[in-house]
Amino acid sequence: MGTSKSIPMVSQPRDKIVIVTGANSGVGYETAKFIAMMGAHVVLACRSEEKARDAMRRMNEEFQTEKQLRADNVITDDELDIEFMKLDLASLKSTKAFIDNFKAKHKKLNLLICNAGIYSPHQVTTEDNFDLTYQVNYLSHFLIVAHLLPIMKVSGNDCRIILVSGEAHKKAKGFDPDYAAGKIPHHYDGYRMFAKTKLYQIMQMYSIDKVIEKTSIEICCVHPGSLVNTKFWEEEDSCAFCCLKCCYTCLCQVKAPHAGAATSIYAAITPDLEGISRAYYTQSKSAPRWPSSDSRSEDMQTYLFESTKELLKSYLTSEILRELELTPKITKTEH
Repeated sequence: MGTSKSIPMVSQPRDKIVIVTGANSGVGYETAKFIAMMGAHVVLACRSEEKARDAMRRMNEEFQTEKQLRADNVITDDELDIEFMKLDLASLKSTKAFIDNFKAKHKKLNLLICNAGIYSPHQVTTEDNFDLTYQVNYLSHFLIVAHLLPIMKVSGNDCRIILVSGEAHKKAKGFDPDYAAGKIPHHYDGYRMFAKTKLYQIMQMYSIDKVIEKTSIEICCVHPGSLVNTKFWEEEDSCAFCCLKCCYTCLCQVKAPHAGAATSIYAAITPDLEGISRAYYTQSKSAPRWPSSDSRSEDMQTYLFESTKELLKSYLTSEILRELELTPKITKTEH
């Protein structure tokens, strides 16, 4: 197997606490595995305990192979320092329970990777009466960030939040204030809704950066690849998508999961990126790129941010709301 050359391997502090959502498969699995192999304690935040336990078993098996190959900066422990915590992003109740369980067990958080995501070709409504894609990809992750920011602020230097967005955000075709405010669309277009949630993640990055500008926390977004060989798109069977996948395959542009994880890992652990916030990375070891002009609209960012806080008001205390007050001036390195 061997460590991919595209993945930076940097020895991590043994007391570093990391959360990776959706870590039982695909890009999240590879992200969690490699960061744990570098020495960090990684929390696998997943919906299914059975799948998470199986993922942990496979991670440790692959870890043994990496040790035998003597990959640089791979720890020599008998097992990886990983744990499972239940998280169902389709439920705000479950999301809040995950937050409470994490805070009860851990007193710090150095790295939060909001990786989990969903694509649904058909409209599905959650128990909270939101569109499933909107809630899983954006809303529930926002709730996690909001509640864990206070812990990250007191967790030492170089704490980071990574939002796995993507180039799909450029296909959102404008800012939809109704969908941004949590309203379920009358005419559902699965890919368009997915693209909108990716747009909202980037807009969230800009807003959260204003909140954390005087802290040691940085936030960025990453693009894992236009097509990664995972189960993410398994429900999409349209002719257009099948043709697109065929073209990417013929051009050898379908990424393996570990290659899709490379950019997330790069943004998460590369020492040279300390102090650089609100950057959008599309490739490992490359300079950040500009996201769409819609994502950079301050008026739209503020509208989304305030609308989201209103939707989550039952789950946000007055203390958390004060943490989320926007500041008008940004002084960090800009991209």
